[in-house]
Amino acid sequence: MPSDGQHGDLPLLTDQQDRGNTEATPSEHVSYFARQDVHRYLPLPPSEGPWNPEACHGGPPSALAVHEIESYEPDPHRRLSQIHVDFFGEVPLKPLTWETNRLRAGRRIELIETNARTDEGRLVLSARGWRMSIEAQRAPQREPTTAMPSQANGHPDSTMTSFPYGASIEWSFLEGGFTDPGPATVWAQPRLSLIDREPMQPTEAVLLVADSANGISSELDFNRFLFIPTAMEIAFRSRPHSTEIGLSARTTIDHDGIGTTRATLFDRDHSYGYLLQTLYVDRR
Repeated sequence: MPSDGQHGDLPLLTDQQDRGNTEATPSEHVSYFARQDVHRYLPLPPSEGPWNPEACHGGPPSALAVHEIESYEPDPHRRLSQIHVDFFGEVPLKPLTWETNRLRAGRRIELIETNARTDEGRLVLSARGWRMSIEAQRAPQREPTTAMPSQANGHPDSTMTSFPYGASIEWSFLEGGFTDPGPATVWAQPRLSLIDREPMQPTEAVLLVADSANGISSELDFNRFLFIPTAMEIAFRSRPHSTEIGLSARTTIDHDGIGTTRATLFDRDHSYGYLLQTLYVDRR
C-alpha cells in the first residue's frame, strides 16, 4: 500500500479510464530489483504500486530491507525475531543505496539497522531487526493447534491485477477482497524473485506481501478516504517455511483519524508471526 503522504491524495488507479481499459500486463522482468552494486538496487516496473506510477508499493522495498538485515554478517545460530519498518516518504522507482550496521551487539540478542537513501541523499525507509540466538530444545514449544485454511476455496480479485505490483503476485482470497470493506484472508504467492534471478527467501516474501494488509482489509472507500501506513512491525515466533504467504488481516479506525491493521501470518504448516501497521486516515 502507499507509504507516503505526499501522494496520498492520488486516486487508486483501478478504473477503466486510468488503466486504459486493461489489466496490468505481465512483465518481462523476473524480479522487483536489479542489483547495481553490492548495496545499490534499481526498482523495476513490477515494484510499482496502485497510487503513483513513479513510486514503489511498500512491499518490495520492505522485502529488500529484510534482505539487507539478514545478509549482514549472517549467523546460522541466530534468526530474525522481529522487524520494524518506518517509511519516511514515498519510495521512488529510482536507485536506492542501503547502509546497514549493528546498533546493539550481544552474545544472545542483537539489533541490526538498515537505511535506504536516494541518490540525492533522501532517507526513504529505515528498518530495524532483532536477531536472537536459537538452540534446539531450549524451551518447551507452545503454539495453538489451528487448521490452516485451504487454498482450494480461494478466488482471485481482478483489482489486484490492475497495477504492476498486484499483478506480480498470485492472490487467492478466502475472505474479503481488495475493494470489499472488512477483514480479509488471502493466500499470496510472488511470481518473481526479489533481486535479479536470486531465489526469493521466505522472510523476504513475508515482507513483500505483508505491507498489503491494510489494503486488503480496508474499511473505507479508496476514492473517498486515504489511509497511509507510516510504520509496519512483524514479530516472528518461528520461521516461515514457504514463499506462499497466508495473511489474515483486520483494520480498525478511530474517529480522530488514526487506525491500525493487525494480521496473522501463516503457511500451510503453521502460523508463525503477527503484523501491526499504524495508519494515518483522512478524507480526500
